Amino acid sequence: MSLDSASALDCKTGIFAGLKVADFTWAAAGPIATKQLSDNGATVVKIESFKHPDSIRLGGPFIDDKPGINRSGFFADFHSSKLGIAVDMSNPDAIEIIRPLIEWADVVAESFRPGVMKKWGLDYESLKAINPSIVMLSSSLYGADGPWARHPGYGAQGQALAGVHAMTGWPDRPPAMPKGAYSDSVSPRYALSALLAALIHREKTGEGQHVELSQVEATTQLLAPELLIYQATGEEITRQGSRKAGSILHGIFPCEGEERWIAIEAVTEAQWTAFTALLGDTDALATARDQGPDALEAAVANATESWDAFALMAACRDAGVPAGVANKASDLLDDDVFAARDHFWPLHHEEMGTLKYNGPAYRFERTPSDLRFASPRLGEHTDAVMSGILGYDDAQIAAFRERGLLG
Repeated sequence: MSLDSASALDCKTGIFAGLKVADFTWAAAGPIATKQLSDNGATVVKIESFKHPDSIRLGGPFIDDKPGINRSGFFADFHSSKLGIAVDMSNPDAIEIIRPLIEWADVVAESFRPGVMKKWGLDYESLKAINPSIVMLSSSLYGADGPWARHPGYGAQGQALAGVHAMTGWPDRPPAMPKGAYSDSVSPRYALSALLAALIHREKTGEGQHVELSQVEATTQLLAPELLIYQATGEEITRQGSRKAGSILHGIFPCEGEERWIAIEAVTEAQWTAFTALLGDTDALATARDQGPDALEAAVANATESWDAFALMAACRDAGVPAGVANKASDLLDDDVFAARDHFWPLHHEEMGTLKYNGPAYRFERTPSDLRFASPRLGEHTDAVMSGILGYDDAQIAAFRERGLLG
């Protein structure tokens, strides 16, 4: 794919059109943040190598269940609209390529363990010496300082330390992890907000700065109510399963078919009355409610299991009762609401074919988002970036490659 056909170097649309990003992030937390930039017009150049590819390239799901460095759906969804180059950062001469990239960039983003960028001569002080107005975003599990800064860890450990695991699961069972590395999905929202604040500051003053984020600290923000309750009352809020304090009914209940479930909540007496009337066994449900939450949930499950999940959701909504089908991935891709809002973007990838990518959850009236092209194959745009951004000719690129710097 040529840079011209992708409109990647000179994007005129998008709220971040003209923003230039050197992206050293990997795994999930960093790439999720930089995807918001690339899908909104920024030119984002992702740096990795064949020796050390982004780790999630090695994790599934793989298209057609065939593993391959360019076949990970996990990687694909986090890297739409990004350019990919392969530079061997373990080679001490890699700075010859990276230095002009830093001179070009407005932002350098990285999500390594603290100390990795400094080992390469790319810590903030070194970057600032190359480009005084650079804004650097560093995201790590425990933050850049403190006693745990250099400890290894992934999202499962981060969310445990943030207090999430104490809240998820059932009271009579051990904690249950949320799906995946939950902290990796939380922290990018804070990272992006902080990065944009730094860019606004640079726009006003011309000054760059280093933005540093701890994924654990970002995830702890989710437990603000529990922390306040504990400080105010001394009560330790722990696992409640699907129940919610203050609601008459709050849970996930079975429906007709294999693995079909629906989430239903009744907060007010009016909602509860409407729901019991809908199910048609008001007296039995009232009796079960008097007997306690276990009996109530069992009675509701007995009443819902003969319903089609989508029909029950529609009936609940007509009755003014909050309800939502527990959608599967296949449901999401065919959902009428997502389709009406054009949430999924079909993008063609040379190795994986055309897949639907998650679009943004927001809409800009004047500067619409645009997923311009699919995730890059490893090193797909190396030559194009070397020539189109850094200004090297074919002979110079070939010389870099002969020296083992590219690849």
